[in-house]
Amino acid sequence: MVFQLEPSGDHAADLEAIRSWPAEYYGEYSSVLPINEPCRTPPNADLSQFAAELRAVAHRFSRPAYRLPLVFPRFEAAYALAAWNLRDPEQKRLTELGELDAELEEKVKEAIDRARQKILREVRKAIKKVVTNSYLGNLASGIVGLVIGVFGAFRVRAHWTLRWYRKKAFKRPLGTTEELVRELRRLLIEPGDGPSGNDVDEKELLLVKALLADVNAHHGLFRRLNRVRRPVILLPDVDLVPARRKIRDALLAAYDHGSRGLRVYPVVVATSARRGAPVARGANPPVSPGELAKEIPALFARRKETIENIIAGGAEPVPSRLLPVTLGSGPAPRPPRRGPGPLTLTTEMLALGGVLCFVAYAVILPPPEPASCGEGLVVMGSDCIGVSDGTGVLMPDLDGMPEVFARIEAENNRIAAKPYATVALMIPMQSDIPAVRKQILSEVQGAYLAQLQANTPDAAKPPIRLVLANPGRDYRYWQKTVNYLTEREPQLRVVAGFNLSLTNTWNAMRHLTKDLGIPVVAGLVTSTDFANPETQDRSRDPFPGLARVVSTSKEQAEALLKSDPKLAGAESALVADTRPLDNYDKSLRDAFTEARKGKKGTGVQDMTFESPGLEEPGRTPNRFQDFALNICQSNARFIYFAGRAYHLKLFVKTLANTYCSGKKSYTVITGSDATTLDSRLDAEDLELIRGDPGGGKPSVSVEYAAPAHPGAWNVEVEKWWRKNDRKRQEDLPRYLAEPQESLARLQHLVATAKIGPVAFEDGRTIITHDVVLTAYRALAKAVAISPTEVPSRQDVKDVLADLHAAYRIQGASGLICLTSAGNPYDKALSVVRLDPASGKLTFKGVAWPEGKPPNDNCVVPQTTS
Repeated sequence: MVFQLEPSGDHAADLEAIRSWPAEYYGEYSSVLPINEPCRTPPNADLSQFAAELRAVAHRFSRPAYRLPLVFPRFEAAYALAAWNLRDPEQKRLTELGELDAELEEKVKEAIDRARQKILREVRKAIKKVVTNSYLGNLASGIVGLVIGVFGAFRVRAHWTLRWYRKKAFKRPLGTTEELVRELRRLLIEPGDGPSGNDVDEKELLLVKALLADVNAHHGLFRRLNRVRRPVILLPDVDLVPARRKIRDALLAAYDHGSRGLRVYPVVVATSARRGAPVARGANPPVSPGELAKEIPALFARRKETIENIIAGGAEPVPSRLLPVTLGSGPAPRPPRRGPGPLTLTTEMLALGGVLCFVAYAVILPPPEPASCGEGLVVMGSDCIGVSDGTGVLMPDLDGMPEVFARIEAENNRIAAKPYATVALMIPMQSDIPAVRKQILSEVQGAYLAQLQANTPDAAKPPIRLVLANPGRDYRYWQKTVNYLTEREPQLRVVAGFNLSLTNTWNAMRHLTKDLGIPVVAGLVTSTDFANPETQDRSRDPFPGLARVVSTSKEQAEALLKSDPKLAGAESALVADTRPLDNYDKSLRDAFTEARKGKKGTGVQDMTFESPGLEEPGRTPNRFQDFALNICQSNARFIYFAGRAYHLKLFVKTLANTYCSGKKSYTVITGSDATTLDSRLDAEDLELIRGDPGGGKPSVSVEYAAPAHPGAWNVEVEKWWRKNDRKRQEDLPRYLAEPQESLARLQHLVATAKIGPVAFEDGRTIITHDVVLTAYRALAKAVAISPTEVPSRQDVKDVLADLHAAYRIQGASGLICLTSAGNPYDKALSVVRLDPASGKLTFKGVAWPEGKPPNDNCVVPQTTS
């Protein structure tokens, strides 16, 4: 957080004392804490001065005794980017020659190298102090330089710094240095805006995030000695120097958006005249130094409460992390006199210095153990996260959840004495939204039903121990959950699930597959970013050992449009969510944009909005009203919607409620997240979307390609028999017969599973059943190449590419035939329509990404790229 010192009154002496406080504080504590030395800066607010001022903060940090110096390689790389002048003739020439990327990469690496050399210089100085003989001192420091030089020759240049830029500096992770350089070039040429509500652009935010990352690295695992003192950043006169004020605002933006989860945050102290530099939103009332101990936790409690209110539909701003601290007694100061006198401003400021030292020192105290919320589960914020074998129940107040957890616990106990393999279902398992709670229950039930099938007496070995891993809402605590999983489950062989295409999900899957070597079977993550590329070179896979059961959003869109050509006509519009870190929205947006390309007479130009969260409205209803009016005035009858189900509901209602006498009906085309739409619409909503064409209110239907539907195979088999009435039963194609049998088996199993009612309509139970079933089939096949009854993780990874043709998975959602990249080949999709007349989901037919079903043996063709 940020403390801003202000005088309590308007007396000149009080203000002057505030102005001089940073220099006094630095002189008093620079040998104890890492503090930047305050310096004078001309009032200039452009980016170059912002970068220079921030660089002065980094370069003027004091070095306490017996502490390693702070170095800033990440910041220096960002500063090199900020200092780049595209108007310079030489840089302009490089741009025209297409050599900008190579020059940019070299400049960034040079900046990193210069920052790293500071450590070598410090080590040499220390050695010369220890070794008094000048010859020995030079020799020893030279040996150190030689050792570091040899080490440097064999290491990847700037590896850790560039890794941070690829993984954490931008809105989405970047796979290679080439991708990073392209992103840096984009930032150099076309910088974007920073977080909404902050007057901070993308370059400025990157500078601050890089500085904070360097401070965090200084307090890392192998530098625990540095954690004795937390750094202090002094920003004097933020009311007079716009560049410093912007640094303050950039730090606040970084704390809220781009730099969460750090080990150490600096204590930031700014000074200002009374009410001279307020924050734009969420200003807090000023407090006295004596109230800090009470007000700091109270502020974070207010922030948490406000965020929860916003999620529930509130609109009040979140309280800022900036806390004004007033100093001084108010009346004009008396002339100085000899000897001790009453409490003065200086005394009060020294007391504040002690409080700040206490805040900085508190970082070394070990954090308290998190409270338990069930067996194997702990409280993290508003979430109950961890790993349960069925004993600890998540959402115990939801009908059906205690029952299925109890059955999982019983099944795990039944096989405990046998050699088993652990499969973890990793999905967020908490929500306050009824529709989402129901889908979570469906997925847990589907996983258990697959476990029952895998553990029958005549099933192939090994039996499955199923554990439920909750990474928190939006996968926000995935790292802790993965740690719990690997520590507690030594027989862990596969992690299955993954149902939200978010950056956190991407990071979790990447860590499991790439870093830990654990196979992953993914379900409802449909963004193309979550798939390995279809090439023959497996060394570049972002997720080695990944198998996917559901087609990507792009394949879903293609299959849907191929199944009904009129949906891809010219009379269309695109409404797309541009919210960062949601890969599902982006993937669907790209697919629909490609589908509209080249269509003459397209209804209306693309309309975009940025939602505040998965289940948050923000200002989107206002935007939707504008969109509905634009669509009404155009010739668009089909609207592609690239967004989440919550915002789809808002859009459909707005579209239906907007007067448009020229239209009788609309069809909204979207992605598989719409599977919960019908449960989100109440009777009043359904009445609204039926419309009143005669009264100027068009009806609104919704179509999407669902990963599964309980009526799909019976309907498709009946269609086949109507066309082939003289055929024999054995002539029924395997792509119809096998899924029909598997779905019937699954539905029959529910009757004996003792887990209460199971809802198949949204397809979640079916898909999660197929995900865990795929994990089991891979385990069973891997036994053939393993010397033990329980195959290793590597054995499982080795057989994933074999799960096609004769080894295809007979899924209830359709045949699952994996390519060598782990993607489902030509996986069946159910085209579903929300009919406004009946208010129910109706099955229209099965669609295929390839435009036709796979051959009978489900042989995957050779990839040529």
